[in-house]
Amino acid sequence: MKFNFNHLLMTVCGIALLTSSAFAQRGVQKEYASPLDPSAKPTPIYIGPAFGFNIMGHSMDIPTFVNDKLCPNFKNASGFGILGGLTLEYLFGDVASSSSALIFRALFNMYPGSVTVEDKKYPSMGPDAAVVYSNVESTMDITYNAATFEVMYKINPIPGFGLGIVVGPSFDYIITKNRTHKFSLIEPLNAQFFDDREAWPAGTTFDATRRTAIIYDGEIEDAYTIRFGLKAGVQYEILLGSKLYVVPSLAYNFGITSLTSAHTWRVSPIQIALDARFAF
Repeated sequence: MKFNFNHLLMTVCGIALLTSSAFAQRGVQKEYASPLDPSAKPTPIYIGPAFGFNIMGHSMDIPTFVNDKLCPNFKNASGFGILGGLTLEYLFGDVASSSSALIFRALFNMYPGSVTVEDKKYPSMGPDAAVVYSNVESTMDITYNAATFEVMYKINPIPGFGLGIVVGPSFDYIITKNRTHKFSLIEPLNAQFFDDREAWPAGTTFDATRRTAIIYDGEIEDAYTIRFGLKAGVQYEILLGSKLYVVPSLAYNFGITSLTSAHTWRVSPIQIALDARFAF
């Protein structure tokens, strides 16, 4: 089937016209507080659920092993999490023609991360207890969950059009802040880690094959309980009558504070969300 640019252009224009028309109608169908009060205006408050996804970026540069300068560092973990909660929007000015608002969100956010670094010069025990130099990898998995409160200022730069720009602070209270650090032999397949407790950090455990060492599994050391971020992005309001609209959005939430006091470690997700807001 041939791609028809004219059809695509007509579809886009149609959506824009419908959205513009819906914006023009917002507030025309007035909800009267009382039959005796014909001047009653539509509510400027809209509330509803919000959900979406976090495409994670953990910006960091921390050692895989403390006091071991020969091992590579953990850098720039990534991950994929979810978000969900409630949203409230307060429109400024006349509801039918408002182009600015404050948006409040109370959310649960998952900010996970994972990073793997490799090394090819690690001595291990081969057949007949001979020393062989093996390929190894260090992996850190991060569990980082938060209760979030956001305050966004929104402006629609084109009157009567659903495109909006949002910016504002994001406050996180960290509920879970754990990490798991594993150190694994990749090859040769017949190698094992030496059974030398003095050579390993305190608390290290091994799996049954002695090819994976669990270096650490617990709460992130010196982690803060509060995260503060600055969020900015774009959204598009799709009105479904005068009482309901849905809002897909794309934003970047830059972590201003560090995750831990021991290292510079910023958590900065790209957030893709969808809000549904009903007239209150």
